[in-house]
Amino acid sequence: MPPAPTPKQIQSLYTATITAAQGFSYNFQRYFVRRTDLAFKPVIASLNPPAGSSELPSPNDLAHFFETQRAELEVLKRASQVNKMFEGPKLVVEHAKPITSGGGAGMEASAGGGGQPI
Repeated sequence: MPPAPTPKQIQSLYTATITAAQGFSYNFQRYFVRRTDLAFKPVIASLNPPAGSSELPSPNDLAHFFETQRAELEVLKRASQVNKMFEGPKLVVEHAKPITSGGGAGMEASAGGGGQPI
């Protein structure tokens, strides 16, 4: 079994996985970010236990987790490339446009104002 990864290596793998998830369309991207958080957050938290706590994950468990997640990252990168090849049109939520107009009463104000007769 390879040596246990350092916390910095695990954090780097987490960042790389989140970056790979950005290559997907919106719904897949949100799913992979959520899935990555669920996998990594407990491990990252266990590497930085609060003072007085002596419970650390075993080096073998960390090495196994690291190798598994590294393999998952490679699969995610390949799947991202395939997803880009067959990408559909962007969703509305992916086009973040700032609201530049504002104020007023909206549509009703343009037709005589607030329900008043024209």
